[in-house]
Amino acid sequence: MMKLLPIELSLSWTTSFNRACLVGLALLMFLPTASISAAGQQLPNIVGRDLEGNLVSLRRSLQGKKTLINFWWVQCSPCKQELPDLIAKEKSHPEVDFIYVHAETNAKTKSAYEPAIIQAFLGGLGLSLSKVIIGNTKSRMAAGVEALPTTLLVDESGKVEMVLVGFTVQNTAKIAAWLE
Repeated sequence: MMKLLPIELSLSWTTSFNRACLVGLALLMFLPTASISAAGQQLPNIVGRDLEGNLVSLRRSLQGKKTLINFWWVQCSPCKQELPDLIAKEKSHPEVDFIYVHAETNAKTKSAYEPAIIQAFLGGLGLSLSKVIIGNTKSRMAAGVEALPTTLLVDESGKVEMVLVGFTVQNTAKIAAWLE
């Protein structure tokens, strides 16, 4: 039986995020392996800003090596729980590239979050992420990511090997096995 972490609901969540949560929960209920159609496909390009405000591209960030791409959001409780685990894995696997895509639109501004907001959030948790792309809901949907957190495990050629939806014990074990 799959254990799910509790999700804190908030009335301030955007409508698109509410849809993403519902679809994600449906995927978790009906697809225990959390596979979606992106597995085996080339990764779509996501363009956003890094923490310094520079324009960056996901495809250009891929360096021809195994890459873990984590889609997350500052208001996602499971995302906040998963980030420290991923950072620890990144430190012990320098041969793998880790890219963190902040993938939700700011409800107040109706655009991507400002880098200063992401930096303040990470600093408040005492976290430091090596490669960040600040995208939005549109970029998340273009990548086929319906729920947060979602982690894509990408091979050296840029093809998605595995899609893991949610922060679960099973997904954490799959990431650990993929890293070895």
